[in-house]
Amino acid sequence: MGNIRWGIISAANIAYDEFLPALRRSDRAALVAVASKSLEKAKRFNSPHIYGKYEQLVEDSSIDAIYIPLPNSLHAKWAVRAMQKGKHVLLEKPAALTEADMHEVKTAAQENNVVFMEAFMYQFHCQHKRVRELLESGIIGDYLHVKAHFSWMLEDSGDIRLKPELGGGAMRDVGCYGLHAVTQIVGFKPVQISMSGKMDQDNGVDITSTCVLIDDQKRTAEVTASLELSFINRYEIFGPRGSITVDCAFRPDVSDDKHGKITVKDDIGNVILFEKFKDDQYLNQIEHFHDCIQEGGNPDYNVDHSLKMSRYLEISYQSLHSKSVLTNVT
Repeated sequence: MGNIRWGIISAANIAYDEFLPALRRSDRAALVAVASKSLEKAKRFNSPHIYGKYEQLVEDSSIDAIYIPLPNSLHAKWAVRAMQKGKHVLLEKPAALTEADMHEVKTAAQENNVVFMEAFMYQFHCQHKRVRELLESGIIGDYLHVKAHFSWMLEDSGDIRLKPELGGGAMRDVGCYGLHAVTQIVGFKPVQISMSGKMDQDNGVDITSTCVLIDDQKRTAEVTASLELSFINRYEIFGPRGSITVDCAFRPDVSDDKHGKITVKDDIGNVILFEKFKDDQYLNQIEHFHDCIQEGGNPDYNVDHSLKMSRYLEISYQSLHSKSVLTNVT
């Protein structure tokens, strides 16, 4: 099989700033078309074809795979439409706003025999493999608590992340990374979730929120997300013998030195290990997706993992709005 021919639905900044450069770093990819309601924004991609309607790109028979970074509320809809046309789909997180929508995505992927993957790109950075190795080594003992924090300052009051009808909110925007790290990297399996937060007075979405999770062993986890705090992205794992902290966990590529950083401390706070890692998480994600297409494999992070994530997120927001602790999680 030659180059995998890509289309992009939306001229969003993440597509232009992160996905497109990574695609061009791959020797197995070719950009064929971009579809956007803003033709001016689409032109900067320098794509052979530019479409003013998403349907036109989905119908293009020359395209093998589609990357979708639309507003959250449109993710599942356009992923299903693309897969029904036989396209492989790399879908920005969160893949769906409800578990029911995610089931439709899974059905479309299975019925059309295509590769689907939710784009939690950070997990393809090598530092997280190292975290798993450290956990398995017992360096901090069996973990008892996990804490994740991702925040940044959103200054545009008209941004789509503040629009409830588009699936806005801090936990959906950046908190999903923390939820993913806690449940998918560390392997925490919650049986109880509660979420509380500060709501934007004008739009009614959460601008700072925290999820508290408990598993069947009574271990705890805490995930904080914010659109009004300074830029911080880390997760920490605590055990009786010490702690593991991963700084620049989700966006090491925008840190000062482009490195992710792992610090291990003993039970009295002494640093016993410090390691730095540089990697190309966006390219690694694309190449893993290419492997699955060309070899007929299933992504390491597959649609069933995305189903769990959609459930955790949906339950978190149910808890936020009902102001209750929800226990029907597994």
